[in-house]
Order: sequence, then C-alpha cells, then structure tokens
Amino acid sequence: MTAYSGKTNQDDNTTRSQDTCAENWMTEIWDWIDNHNMYGSPDSTVPREPEALRLLERLDLGYGKSTSYTYIDDKPVLHSESESTEPLPAAIGNLKNLKYLRLRGFEELPEEIAQLDKLETLVYMNCAFTEFPKVLCKLKNLKSLSIFSKSLEKFPDELGNLSSLASFDMRGTKVQQLPDSIGNLSKLRSIELYANEDLKTLPDSIGNLTNLEKLEVRASDFETLPSSIGNLNQLKSLGLYHNGLQSLPNSITNLKALEQLDVKGNVL
Repeated sequence: MTAYSGKTNQDDNTTRSQDTCAENWMTEIWDWIDNHNMYGSPDSTVPREPEALRLLERLDLGYGKSTSYTYIDDKPVLHSESESTEPLPAAIGNLKNLKYLRLRGFEELPEEIAQLDKLETLVYMNCAFTEFPKVLCKLKNLKSLSIFSKSLEKFPDELGNLSSLASFDMRGTKVQQLPDSIGNLSKLRSIELYANEDLKTLPDSIGNLTNLEKLEVRASDFETLPSSIGNLNQLKSLGLYHNGLQSLPNSITNLKALEQLDVKGNVL
C-alpha cells in the first residue's frame, strides 16, 4: 500500500490528538502503516481522515520492511530501511465496511480479523503459513478467495465454514489434497486450481457442489477424478489440462450441462 505523507510522525500524532473524531483503534492502524513498507494502488491507500477510514472498502496490506523517507522537491526518497517486527494490529477488526482485502507476506494474523463481517473478497499472497489460518475461515460473508502461496501445504476442516463462498482460486501451493469439508460450500460456482504440483486428487465430497459451473485443475500431480464428479449437474466448463490423468470416470457422461472439456496434456 502506498501511503506517503510530508509530515513527520510527531506531526501526525499531534494532528490525531487534536481530532476529536479519531479513536484509539485508528491511531493503531495509522502507526502500523507508518512503520511498514506498503505497496498498492491509490484506491487501497489508507485514508488519514477518521470518517474515510471508517468507510474504507478496499485495503492492500504487505508485511515486510520498515521504511523511512526524506522529501526532495516534494518527492519521497528512501532514507532508511529495516525489518519490521510489529504484527498486524487487532484494530483491523474495526474496519467494518471493508469488502476487499489483500494480504501479502504475513506470518501471523490477529483473531480480530474475523470481525470483518462485510468482507467479500480475500486475496492471500506469499504468506508464510503452512496451514491456511483458521481465523480466516470465520469470514462468514466471504464470496471470493484467491490464494497464491508457495509455503501453503494444507487446509483446516474449518474451510467448510465459508458458507457464502462462490469462487475459490488456488495457485502455486504445496497442497496435496483439499479437505472433505469443501463439499459443504454449496454456493461455490467456480474452482480454479493452477500449478499446485503436489495436488493428487479431489475429495469425493466435490460431488456435493451442485451449483458448480466451472472446475479447472491444471499442471498438478493429478491421476484420478472421483466418480462423484458426475453429480455436478450445473457444470459447464471442466478444464483438466496437463495433469497425470490416465482415464476419466464413466460418470462424466452424466454432465449434461457441460459445454467445454479440456483434457490436453494427459496420458488418456
């Protein structure tokens, strides 16, 4: 997230203390932003006005290095850089209007992140967890989950608690299998699984996703499909490009809504 200011931290703190509308949780967020290396587009910049912060809908957070800048001709120039140590503050849970959140590089998350009741889209990138954080499985109104992580190896059963999820996108992980609880996500319409080289199969419960319209599994260590895939009576697109499939289950003939089937790159 890009969030530069010509003021010093002391000036910022003075301004905040004079602003009767500012609350303590806002100061926690501003201080964290001031002491971390933020990246992102202008629409994800953290506003410094209390009311705008309360109404914030998009947030792009990168956890990495603490930086300081000097200003030459009103342009920021990097002055110093050091590793950050402060975790994301619990105050994040106060952003009640947040609908979009991108997390990059985190090693821990506060439990309060589960209080983001309006969050609809979560992009999870290059975080250090080997297991997907259970706290993120409490986001009851989440509709879209995109994961890009080389360190991720597994999901908790709590993944099945994301009852509003409609889109699931996972790329470049070390995940070998998805939990059976994914079959509880009855609103899922799209699953895209790309370049998860250790992924070997899908759980039988995939057949419970009767609203699924798109299923893509590409460049994985995939050898078989569960016969339950034949239950996906709304499936329109099935992409199985470049896996290790040697055969397809007979039940695939039950997919009456299927419009597109891609099995290139397999040994069928």
